[in-house]
Amino acid sequence: MKKVITRGIASVSLMIFMAGCGQSVPGINSNTKFNECADINKKLIQVDEYIIKVDQMSAFHLEEAAVALQNPKISTSNNKKDMLKDANRKKTNLLAESQKYGCEPYKKQ
Repeated sequence: MKKVITRGIASVSLMIFMAGCGQSVPGINSNTKFNECADINKKLIQVDEYIIKVDQMSAFHLEEAAVALQNPKISTSNNKKDMLKDANRKKTNLLAESQKYGCEPYKKQ
């Protein structure tokens, strides 16, 4: 009877040990963090280029060029004011996401 109880306690404690009770969940892998930061910086560069292109065009020509510049991830409008507003909102969201991941501050090139 003692052998059965001893084996039972040993097996239960071994199961608890192997299950990892009390261990903390690992945080974000540094490789994943690096990839996220690289993606965010790439999107920020695209948004900056979009803002520059839209800002440099006249409102008259922008309506026609909106089809060529069409980037539905940034803006779906063909009105210059709305396009710039949408692009700046997207940039703000990306900067907040970058800060959430703890990425290095974004620098314009």
